[in-house]
Amino acid sequence: SGINAEYGGEEEEEAVAVYSSTQRLLDLSGGWITSDSGNNLCFRTHWTQHDPSVTETKVHLEKIFTAEGVAFPAIPTTKHGLVSYHRNFDVATGKSGVSSRYAHLYTYSDDKKSCLDVWSESGLEKRYDLSACEVHGKIYTNSEFSSLSWSRSGSKLVYVAERKSPKSESWFAQHRKPNSSAGHVFDYQESWGEQVESCCDSVLCILDIVSGKIELVESLPKDVFPGKPMWSEDNIIYFVGWNVSCSKLGAIACWNRENKLYSYDVTTKVTQGHTPDGQCVYMPSPEPGDRARVVYLSCKSGGAHRKYMELSVFYPSATHAIKPSEDALAVPGGFIRAVPDSLFYGGLSPSPWLDTDHVISTVTEGTRTHILKTNLTNGNKIRLFDGSFGYSDGMCCGIVDQVDGKLLLSFSHLNPFLGTYKQGLAYTDITCDTYEVKQLIKAHSEDKNCCKYRVMEFTREGRNYNGVLITPSGEDTLKTLIVFPHGGPHSVFLTAWRHDTYCLAQLGYSTLLVNYTGSLGLGAESVNTLPGNVGDMDVKDVHAAAEQVAGSYDKVVAMGGSHGGFLTAHLIGQYPDFYSAAVMRNPVIDITVMAGVSDIPDWCHVEAGLDYDAHHPAVPTPDVVTRMLHASPIQYVEHVKCPTLLFIGAKDLRVPPCQGIQYYRYLKSRGVTCQLKWYPEDCHPLAGVACAADTFIQTHLWLKKHLHSSS
Repeated sequence: SGINAEYGGEEEEEAVAVYSSTQRLLDLSGGWITSDSGNNLCFRTHWTQHDPSVTETKVHLEKIFTAEGVAFPAIPTTKHGLVSYHRNFDVATGKSGVSSRYAHLYTYSDDKKSCLDVWSESGLEKRYDLSACEVHGKIYTNSEFSSLSWSRSGSKLVYVAERKSPKSESWFAQHRKPNSSAGHVFDYQESWGEQVESCCDSVLCILDIVSGKIELVESLPKDVFPGKPMWSEDNIIYFVGWNVSCSKLGAIACWNRENKLYSYDVTTKVTQGHTPDGQCVYMPSPEPGDRARVVYLSCKSGGAHRKYMELSVFYPSATHAIKPSEDALAVPGGFIRAVPDSLFYGGLSPSPWLDTDHVISTVTEGTRTHILKTNLTNGNKIRLFDGSFGYSDGMCCGIVDQVDGKLLLSFSHLNPFLGTYKQGLAYTDITCDTYEVKQLIKAHSEDKNCCKYRVMEFTREGRNYNGVLITPSGEDTLKTLIVFPHGGPHSVFLTAWRHDTYCLAQLGYSTLLVNYTGSLGLGAESVNTLPGNVGDMDVKDVHAAAEQVAGSYDKVVAMGGSHGGFLTAHLIGQYPDFYSAAVMRNPVIDITVMAGVSDIPDWCHVEAGLDYDAHHPAVPTPDVVTRMLHASPIQYVEHVKCPTLLFIGAKDLRVPPCQGIQYYRYLKSRGVTCQLKWYPEDCHPLAGVACAADTFIQTHLWLKKHLHSSS
């Protein structure tokens, strides 16, 4: 029958049914404002779908909507990657043309062939087989370093790829190939770690779509790793250059890696850096037109991986008539102005420039994301669309695309969905005096509540923090509370759609998502307070929140991944009689061990309250080891009593598998009921389709078995 006899058929079938019903929902992965053959506004959107019963990989779909809300059937596509629309800028009107011409950069599923397609309303114009050119290595399509950008004239495209490595053969090759050398087959290639381990030596590539020739940008300063190129004027490309004079550290979710904003002149082949040393540049976007300003987010390098950033603007002095003010910073090629604020920027819009004075961005405040319009001249900020979607409380909004005030928006809510989508989709034109937000997909309804939620405020030792309590909409028969702190630790739980908590509510569990001190959305002071206090302040925050909520529940479970797993191990070790079971995903267990093998050794030092110099890392001393050990949950393993389930990704470079294995061995040798699930093809997020399905089902079965048996 396929039923697992260890747990019983009903629990297994129920969990599979709940999980499957939501995994088929479409998840938005990108969208663009474009036009059809009649020059009518339309929206091309890309979606992914997970269905573990059919395939163990994501299914990619394309769907087109009109401004009138007409939706065309979804079209399956086997190729995904980077898409860039060509938008002509009219200097006379100051408007960007909305075009149906676009480029698609992708790699086939076998990872052996890369292509770039140019499409127009009449179909495929041309396909370029980039692999056959043998000019560079694999193309980049990751979120950290890649981009695909058109020149203003529409005759060229710039993208990022791995530099082609010299051919190397065995010392004993009988027929050595031309231009090859021996002795380099096993050379170590330093990469950017977790999920981007194939990114070792990048190069900017310029494709002439008329001739098909590819030009590599070679005239860069030494020790610069280029990425995120964006075309400005026809002869100027702006890009971010990461400093690799020291060892590369993990890049994913690390906004503190030292880099600079650079420009490359295609005509003169001259490269120039424009931002100071010791800074980080994030999401740069050149202004359309001839003023060539660049807006970006910035912060000091080092320290916490994610932190509060400034909205900054680079003004090229040669093309801008405004003189620097007293608060401007003179830099090579121009000057920089920062817009002071105390918000956490989740990111700039893909096209942030509304006009010459205003940009839009996504910001996080509390447990919500908002869309913010900022005046670059006076710094005034206006929140857009609050309450525009019928949910004034808790709606999280995002920017999908923007062209001259025409916005394609996504929105999400913890309330249940309708139809086949995880997010709603909307369109508006904010250049109108009274603009209306038109919902293309209404993804939520208050008429059908499958779960309930409320934002909870907590205070401990004079510090305010918050959480989100999600409960079943019907009778709470399980009377079980899952306490779920986020990872990071500088991250945040939002009141946006979550697949895991929704499914848990369907199965009868209540979940408390805790944004402890150090979380984003609580202010810069909160973020700066936690380093040096992990394992104490964050643990006590989470437990105090759990105590405040747990009174109406029979059982309390601790659950979390990464730093959330770190907190879970602390909770069941420091408060062994309070928690009835635990579930951990790739948990941090012993910082002293992790510091030597993780792709983020700086995290191990900074969060333990220690300095870290990426250019000259210090050798561990007894004091350093003591500080790290004092912050680690391994010190409390002797006190753990509750049944504990661990999920470990074998390819995790962020929190290496030895952390979870070490903890499992300690628990097992001390007679604690425990189990470890091993996922050989998964890394830190445990996000593979088969892996994600298994971890959810295993969690439910573990809790049903052990909470029932312990009652």
